[in-house]
Amino acid sequence: MALSSSVTSIQFTNDGREAILRIREEDRIKLEKHLFQRYPDREWGTFFKFGFRRTSWGLSISFIEAILPLPGDLRRQSEITEFSSQYNLRAFRAGKEEQIAVGVIHSHPAGFMTRPSLLDDDMDAYFAYEIMHYTNGHPYCSLILQRSDQTGVTFSGRVFDRGQWLPIRTMFTIGEQIEKNTSELLSTSTLSPTHHEYESTTARLSSLLGETSVHRLKSACVGIIGNSGTGTPVGNTLARAGVGNFVVVDPQRISPSNHERTHTTFHEDLCGEAMPYKAALMKRMILAINPAAQVSAFVGNALQENVVDHLLRCDVVIGCTDTVHGRIVLSDLAKHHFLPSIDVAVDMDGREGKLTSQLVQMTRYAPNSPCIFCYGTFNASDMATELMTEKERAIRQAEARVAVERGLDPDAYWRNQRQIHTVGYLTGLAGAMAAGYAEGWLTGAFSMPYPAFQFDIGQPNFSIVQLRANSPNCTCNDHYGQGDLARSFRNVARPSHWRPRAMQV
Repeated sequence: MALSSSVTSIQFTNDGREAILRIREEDRIKLEKHLFQRYPDREWGTFFKFGFRRTSWGLSISFIEAILPLPGDLRRQSEITEFSSQYNLRAFRAGKEEQIAVGVIHSHPAGFMTRPSLLDDDMDAYFAYEIMHYTNGHPYCSLILQRSDQTGVTFSGRVFDRGQWLPIRTMFTIGEQIEKNTSELLSTSTLSPTHHEYESTTARLSSLLGETSVHRLKSACVGIIGNSGTGTPVGNTLARAGVGNFVVVDPQRISPSNHERTHTTFHEDLCGEAMPYKAALMKRMILAINPAAQVSAFVGNALQENVVDHLLRCDVVIGCTDTVHGRIVLSDLAKHHFLPSIDVAVDMDGREGKLTSQLVQMTRYAPNSPCIFCYGTFNASDMATELMTEKERAIRQAEARVAVERGLDPDAYWRNQRQIHTVGYLTGLAGAMAAGYAEGWLTGAFSMPYPAFQFDIGQPNFSIVQLRANSPNCTCNDHYGQGDLARSFRNVARPSHWRPRAMQV
């Protein structure tokens, strides 16, 4: 509703909190087709459903679907967006019956920018309190879109939650590219060519992918879960590519056997009584390469709540852990929060000094991708072993020994986890490849050849095999985009004997 003063009466909270919105590319295309049907002279709008998570820094929001108007729900004779009472009630009831959050999105005519008008303020103030009442306290989200010759679309947005208004700073569009748009109200600079007196450290990257891609990487935040053999080359590669922000997570301290694979350790790191945390070493390495980078480092696990909060600030996450539950977390975050990720795994085997297998596996998780259960590439027994207490492990191992004495199968009680063999040249290759695929996804320069695939570097033509989803009846899309509203449908959760929060270093 743009035909009023551009001075807004709604003020944002001054505590620094803000919101991030994620939307699937196909949904944004449909949404723009609807919103811009009267462009450039008149505006149009719709209600929509969204999921959310309240975080330490604000709100993570995921666009689920539009509640499109029926004939008569909007006044076509009006130049502005006017919602009928019947349309309002239908949207309010949808939020109440489905216990989902509801918001409004509308376009502004050409030339009016996306700054809310006083009419927009009146509309949002009314909808915020009505929808909060109908949905038992869920947030209300309001977005304004306009076409842009430079970026395709510009936007502004705000969220009302628990009596306060938060700005929506960033909108991610998840598709073949992870597109990032900053609110027109909060954007502080425009893209302009960068001139260096000396050769830039990213000059080769710029000449190949273009200056726009360099800026895209600089503005990106990348999460790296697992800071050892595959995770450290990911951090090394992306830091050198100019990525400006990182969230790095690992629960362990370094050990001497890690030294052959990691890119973060020096000999002196192995000489102290208490060896350094892997996350702290990752932070040290990234800042040594790029002192301007912002690095949030956590000694902990991706199941801990403050780690999830910070991962949801990321443009993309790269999973470099060898745990089953770590991979399930990536899959759940992609489905419930639309947080895209790339999982990388390495496995080697051999006998009598000869290697028989040198496997690398890449899996991309996104809102539209198959989940980990669709692929069927995990073992539930291994996950249970990872998450149980030491006391339970001891009990099960004792029961297995008794079973052996009785001539029974001990696997029903305890099965030793298989040692995953890896060495530095393969983990380094795999990590650098995962970093490259992340760069391609962020910039739109290229994509992975398949959503999930394996290859063996010791075989002719690398024996590339595409992994196919083999579970057509999987329920992974039943709660997609619902955020923490789907908390009870997570496939893995933090065990009660773990610390609730990770330690930041």
